[in-house]
Amino acid sequence: MMRKAYSYTARGACKRSGYEIDALCVFVDTKRNVSALEFFDELEASLRGLETLPDCVVIIADAASLSTLHQYWATWNAQRQVFEQRGFRKGVQFVKSYYFVTWDAVLGLSIANMLGAGGSAASFDLPIDSFIQQGLHALISTNPVVQIAPAGHVFKHPSKTVNKLFIQARELATSEAELAFVGRCLCRALKPLADAGLSVVYIDTMGIYSLVREALIYAGSKATIHSFHSYTELSELSPPTEPYALIISASTSGGMAHKLHKEQGFVEDRLLTLIDTTAAGRNGTVMIALDDVDISYRKQLADGTETQIELFGEHFSSKAKPPRAVTLGQPHFPRRLGEFLKQFGIGGLLGLNEQPAGGAASRLVCFESNAAGRNQKLLDWLKDEIDWRVSVAIDHVIYADDDGSKALSEAAAEKLHAAKGCPNRPVVTAYSNLTTDTLAQAQGVLVVQAVAGDGGLLREISRDLREFIAPDVPRHFLAGVGLPQSEETWLRLQQFLVKNTSPRDYGFSAWLVLPIGSDGTTNAWQDLSELATRAQVQTPVVTGVSPKILTESVDLAVQLVQGAFKGFLPTSSGTALGLSEGFLFFGDAFDGRLHQVPVSATYLTVASVLQAARDLNVPANQLKPTGYESVVLSPENFLRYNDNLLQACVLRAAHPSELDYSSSPHLSRLMKEFLLKVFSRNAHPYGAASIEFAAALACGHLKLMADDRKELQQKAVELLSSAPSALLGFICLLI
Repeated sequence: MMRKAYSYTARGACKRSGYEIDALCVFVDTKRNVSALEFFDELEASLRGLETLPDCVVIIADAASLSTLHQYWATWNAQRQVFEQRGFRKGVQFVKSYYFVTWDAVLGLSIANMLGAGGSAASFDLPIDSFIQQGLHALISTNPVVQIAPAGHVFKHPSKTVNKLFIQARELATSEAELAFVGRCLCRALKPLADAGLSVVYIDTMGIYSLVREALIYAGSKATIHSFHSYTELSELSPPTEPYALIISASTSGGMAHKLHKEQGFVEDRLLTLIDTTAAGRNGTVMIALDDVDISYRKQLADGTETQIELFGEHFSSKAKPPRAVTLGQPHFPRRLGEFLKQFGIGGLLGLNEQPAGGAASRLVCFESNAAGRNQKLLDWLKDEIDWRVSVAIDHVIYADDDGSKALSEAAAEKLHAAKGCPNRPVVTAYSNLTTDTLAQAQGVLVVQAVAGDGGLLREISRDLREFIAPDVPRHFLAGVGLPQSEETWLRLQQFLVKNTSPRDYGFSAWLVLPIGSDGTTNAWQDLSELATRAQVQTPVVTGVSPKILTESVDLAVQLVQGAFKGFLPTSSGTALGLSEGFLFFGDAFDGRLHQVPVSATYLTVASVLQAARDLNVPANQLKPTGYESVVLSPENFLRYNDNLLQACVLRAAHPSELDYSSSPHLSRLMKEFLLKVFSRNAHPYGAASIEFAAALACGHLKLMADDRKELQQKAVELLSSAPSALLGFICLLI
């Protein structure tokens, strides 16, 4: 469905009460007619994509169309009630208010209708201007507007400025709804665009023509648009006698706006830069200042030793570079991995793709929460944490609905009781039993989760607490073990939980945090399942293999996939993949106990090492691509870590882009030669992971150059075509 709305979340303080508000803002593009069903579909899709429920929904549209949308809301009772019910949880009204905001080119923004959920009165005085600005910030974050030069490189701009940032203003809007939103923001930021007598608008590049044209159409202006092509025609430009406006697409230094105002006489009130690194000290208006979007943009500094990428308008030129190859080693050792393996490597993890206790769906890496909740080192840490960092005001403990979190919360309640020395022990409540009455008398709340991933449940509980207790009631979030996707996601979780409108941050503690990469629904196991499904529908045609052997081989490959969802594909002889002593990243965690280590612990170790490589701050060793440099795992990794189980773990845990050698003739050839040896020795220890390698090639997780892939397939078929085998089946399925 083509979206007719642009939606985003915004946060601000109610101007009347000072309480913090989370708002779902839905800007409806009404250039095309929007039916009632389309209107409610847009609202449903916008709300469904949120991690936590907002406090209110703000519907924004042009004055002429807003009354129609409000009429839909008032008369289509069934659809409205279904949508309103999505704003309730546990019988509590989370989404309290619905606002219809009209956006006029001259009069600006104003609230036309305020409706409370279920007919009650609306309760917030919205900072609507701030919400609109946050919509622009969201576009910067989600669209490819800002590019950062790769390590060792800088951009040389047409102005001769040299820095790490390249801003492409033309990417600010990537849909019709986003285009309409930006056009209105332009009118809001540059008032002359709405003047009836406006004659001409100057722009520095045709890349922003559509944005400016949208603003003029919205304002009902017949002004012409003239592009002066950045610095090539800048010196010839002078202010016209008729009313004008001048819009600069992007800047990193403010140099163009300064020259136009100071040297060529353009009035600041008619001068606007769409995107700049900062608004401080700039001439004219800056619509979006990057340091307001993300303070990290200020830290993108050059040291003068980098290779320059020269920009021409909105394009750049640089020599094509092969992907940078990274070999895993000691610099990529996760800081907390050793301690994690000693405490939980044996007995702390379930098998791969197992269903957690009480969980609705299987997870690739699943932790036994009881192992964390009753871990003695964690309990010792908990005592110190309560003594030093947890507020004495806490008299209620809420725990995630699992046995480990319950055990940890009971221990926390006992330690709080002992530390406070008061007669009443803190009340301990499961999250599923949390209601408004539960916390009616609460003076402080401790939220406990034994094992957290990216913290989705902690976010939910935090959002619920906003409905049940006042913002100035102390609260502390405590996670025993954190297994987030990355360091960044864990930092975002912490920021979400601690920030509030009270003068102090809420508390946050975690004992052991180990980023392990993505555990999403799309991973190597799902890719293999999809490959098997396709193979059952259509058998490939491969020269050099008899149809009978080909069919039997593909059937064997499909059977292996169907039986290996909770593990890895076996060796050619049917035995499970194995591991020998001496794996660098195990350290001394399993001395003498390697036979007890589950496959899931080995996979988690490899996944955490890969994620540490992605999070590493040393550019030369970092496993992280940029817009101008791809990064792959060096084929050397499969020789250095040559146990078959380790090779399989690397293949499964790596991102497909990290195993894509198709843009490097050298690396592709090295990988082809290595794979030929693996396939030819598939009956020996050296080639024990041959089926895993063939499967990775077949599902596209591992890629070579087309010629190398074709040669590899031909030579492997010659080696294996005499008898049916699963290995031959996967090789015949190569894409």
